[in-house]
Amino acid sequence: MTMAGPLLLRRAALAVLVLFSLLSVLLAEGDSSASSNAGTGSASAHPVYLVHLRAAAVASYRGGVEGLPATAAAQADPDTTGAGGAGSGSGASSLSQPGHSRQSSFGSGGSHGPSRVRLPRVDMQSAAVKSYMGYLAFLQARVMEDAAVDPSSVLHSYKVVSSGFAAALSPSQLQQLQQHPAVVAVHRSSTIHMLSTRPSTSFDWLDSVDSGNLAGSANQTRHRRGLKGLQGRRGLLHVQRQQQAQQQALQQQQQQEGAQVQGDGMVVGVVDSGIWPEHPSFSDKLISPPLSAPPSSWKGRCEPTKDFPASACNRKLIGARVFYQGFQEEVGTKDWDLKGDWLSPRDSTGTGTWLAGAAAGSANVPTAPVFGSSIGRLSGVAPRAHLAVYKVSWKSKTLGGNVASTVDVAAAVEAATADGVHVLLVAVKWDPATTYFESLHYFNAHLARVTVVFTAGDYGPPSTDAPEYRNVAHYNPFGLTVGASTTSQRYFTTVTLGNGTVLQGRGMGGGTIKPKLPVVAGAAAPGNVAAAPYCKPGSLNKGVKGKVVVCIGGRVLLVDMVQEVLAKKGAGVILLRDNLVAYDTLIPYDARLPVVLLLGSERSTLQEYIGGTASPKVTIAQRATSGAGEAPAMLLISSTGPVTDPSLTPEPAAPTNDILKPDLIAPGVCLFGAAPGTVAKAKMKSAAVAMASGTGVAASLTAGIAALVMQSNPAWTPAEVMSAMQTTADAVSNKGGPIKDAYGADATPWAMGQGHVSAAKVVDPGLVYPASSDDFYNFLAGQDATKAAEVKPAHLTLAPIHAFNLNRASISVSRLQGSVIVKRRCESHVYCGCRGAEWG
Repeated sequence: MTMAGPLLLRRAALAVLVLFSLLSVLLAEGDSSASSNAGTGSASAHPVYLVHLRAAAVASYRGGVEGLPATAAAQADPDTTGAGGAGSGSGASSLSQPGHSRQSSFGSGGSHGPSRVRLPRVDMQSAAVKSYMGYLAFLQARVMEDAAVDPSSVLHSYKVVSSGFAAALSPSQLQQLQQHPAVVAVHRSSTIHMLSTRPSTSFDWLDSVDSGNLAGSANQTRHRRGLKGLQGRRGLLHVQRQQQAQQQALQQQQQQEGAQVQGDGMVVGVVDSGIWPEHPSFSDKLISPPLSAPPSSWKGRCEPTKDFPASACNRKLIGARVFYQGFQEEVGTKDWDLKGDWLSPRDSTGTGTWLAGAAAGSANVPTAPVFGSSIGRLSGVAPRAHLAVYKVSWKSKTLGGNVASTVDVAAAVEAATADGVHVLLVAVKWDPATTYFESLHYFNAHLARVTVVFTAGDYGPPSTDAPEYRNVAHYNPFGLTVGASTTSQRYFTTVTLGNGTVLQGRGMGGGTIKPKLPVVAGAAAPGNVAAAPYCKPGSLNKGVKGKVVVCIGGRVLLVDMVQEVLAKKGAGVILLRDNLVAYDTLIPYDARLPVVLLLGSERSTLQEYIGGTASPKVTIAQRATSGAGEAPAMLLISSTGPVTDPSLTPEPAAPTNDILKPDLIAPGVCLFGAAPGTVAKAKMKSAAVAMASGTGVAASLTAGIAALVMQSNPAWTPAEVMSAMQTTADAVSNKGGPIKDAYGADATPWAMGQGHVSAAKVVDPGLVYPASSDDFYNFLAGQDATKAAEVKPAHLTLAPIHAFNLNRASISVSRLQGSVIVKRRCESHVYCGCRGAEWG
């Protein structure tokens, strides 16, 4: 910090103590709502910037300004003297059995065993926080005045997870702010796409699912969501039953307590496209016993509008807000497409509704039949948790749908943290941050005791054609990054050729309407010779009417193939691929005709039959279902590490491969969830459903599990929650072999992180790897000492560390030359059920 910085801060502190009452109106600057300002912005687009001040945010302020006490949550007390195992090697590895540990100190738990006390959180209603927020408001006003920035032009004011503001700036204003002694950095905002979960509501190809809960039931061994240890109406099951004899008494208690872990008292926040509040998954009427009121720490609200009345919220859905100011300024009002959308928390795309329902939707929700098939009942992973949604994505006429501004996303993280969420799911497809210092709002949310869950992204493994988009989406260590895996569910279909040969395919649809239908290769019915073999849109001619069409996969989305065949009135689709890659990426869609995948020799047999037969015919049988497939395996579209974008490597504090990402994987293909209805049919007696696939699906399930872990262990920090989920993850499939990637090879840690999330074991990991705020500051100092010195607490002496020495539950050394010493610190924990403990 420069000399000018402390002088300005001291003077500002004295001023704010005298003028606080006059400045209190500025405290609401950071609030964003669906106000009459919407649509009144500039018709053309303008560059938007996020201005970071040197002053600490509320979540990280430890004191140092005269007259203003600290506001940061009380520090955890990790053992800073213990050293983990040391070693050297190349590549990435996982930690499950560290070399050294210490026993944690627990408070007295009475007859129910040891119980840790509640972990303090930032008290937004405290006098200290209010005073410090007034101080930050004063600082921001001074900086705006110095740079001639009109306060009315400020889009967002940040005080809790960041210290600064967002505004459209002129070149002159930008230059003045970049040179201002109270400003540490100015970052250009950008528009980004939120993650699409690819929801679909057409399932005529699905088999009837057993009545009951989609997450499985106590006597089922295969779970629709593939999560070990989940039971839909109960949330998280107890920890592993097989314990040593001396732990049997503790085991019985774990089982009793675990059955009660359903998310009570937790608030799960979702940053995405909003919510359809009338869906039964978000009703508090179906929950028994009734939900309690939100925790005392909850300070959020619902923002009512004409199409989102105050009655839309209840004890399940306790928060709903919108953030559009940055988007409106960056794309301009002429490009903002509100047709079919609402300037309210109401969801128009379905993604936010699906994610919220999967993470924390109510249990035992009856569903509407889908093309005559029952799909049982819906349940969120944490069915008794409260929900808060933060709508940030909108539609642009030029950029398409599900687009958000990075300053709006930061504002949503700010609001969610101030509101008091415990878990925050951020469904952003791609994080444009090129340094860790551009992700400090996530760091400060972490310090405020919010467990942040990120999506890994849906672009698949890195490739040379688009490396910048195919890297894992979130590199920063301040949250849990989740990739997507498959489940054991398989759909089989036979294809019988006219000569009697039976081919085993993988089927998604029903059978052909009658036996022995003519079959034709797409290449033989071209409207476009080059595109017809792949059944690209507009490529087939009318000669396919009434015929089963054979399409070569690999260049066109399956949904587009099917739509093309439907448009030309074909009778079915046979998709040909060389290997199994396509199987695990078959996404549900409007499959109103049979769809079968043939691989390898089956593919060759069909092609030889068609080529050598004058009038080839096929019969596609009804699908058969099996839950005995090997799983999990990596979903092809799940983005992976390591970071390969060359544009990131030259910068200090650029994403480093010494931080292993993703952290773990979870089910992410063809899962049921909540879907929006229509305004005319807003009151639903049974739930509209959709199927979805992708890393957003996986992250939503993981967010629900995180809520259950936090409920079970109210004294754990987010770092400990993440550690427990990582070290208890499974690296083997249900067949006992290693988890495979989409090509059949063993998946690496860069694809699956620590492995597949295990809900059954995560409550009792045995050991956790804690990381204090000092650890993270020292990590930042190891990336860029100058910038770290500007954002660190005033009285903290930095001790820079290599990224691979950040106390995480994984080890990655990306540029190993010779040997290095890698240190880890761990704590041992005994599961106690935490009866009587509560979260603030």
